[in-house]
This record gives sequence, structure tokens and C-alpha cells, in this order.
Amino acid sequence: MKAAWFETFGAAREVLQTGAQPTPVPGAGEVLVALEASGVNPSDVKKRAGSMPGLLDEGPVIPHSDGAGVIAAVGAGVPEHRVGQRVWVYQAQHGRRFGTAAECVAIDARRAPELPAATSFAVGACLGIPAMTAHR
Repeated sequence: MKAAWFETFGAAREVLQTGAQPTPVPGAGEVLVALEASGVNPSDVKKRAGSMPGLLDEGPVIPHSDGAGVIAAVGAGVPEHRVGQRVWVYQAQHGRRFGTAAECVAIDARRAPELPAATSFAVGACLGIPAMTAHR
């Protein structure tokens, strides 16, 4: 799959790389989302700048926590009828190195709620961290 990633901390124009990365496989309780949009939040920019020094300890990071797309596959324990469902995703990069700046992301199925048909993927990608922050 195509993705953007960084291997060192710094400004986007200096550290982001693009190219091919392995397509993730959904584990138990996860869904694989074919992404149509990725949201960029202040926390994503701060992480890339180095606010979490240990983030790169295990290798490159595909950034961004929020996004929207269509479920392409499900892992064990997730109902098969979710394949093809439009969803928005949040906290995709929480506790892991791979976020939504890619063609696909594997994520806990509970973090991929259905996106109404009348809501664009671009709007869906803005529903995660910004909406939860506004709600609080």
C-alpha cells in the first residue's frame, strides 16, 4: 500500500517520506479500513516534532490518528457484515506506530463507527480528536 511515514523527528517537509509499506492484516477484534481521507491534528504534528521521544524506538511511524473510509476486511470476532461499511476512525495510532496517513489501517473495530451516507469522508476524518475535544 502507499503511505507516508517518518523515521526521524522534525518538520513535515524535512522528515516525511512516501512510498510502499506492507498492507496491515486485521487481528482479532480489528477491521481493515481502506482509507479515503486522513485527518491531521495538533497532536499528530507534536508527535512528529518529537513530543514522544520513544515513538521511533521500534521503527518508522505512519502518522495520524483520525480518518474515514470503507471496511475492506475483518479480523476474528468481528461480524462479516461490516465489510463494505462506511466508517470514520479515531485513535488509529493510539498505542501503535501505524496511523491513517496510508491507503489502509487495521484498527480495533470499536474505533470504527459507521459513517452516515450523507457525510463525506473528508468530514468523517475530522470527527475523531476534534469532535471528542469539543464534546468535553
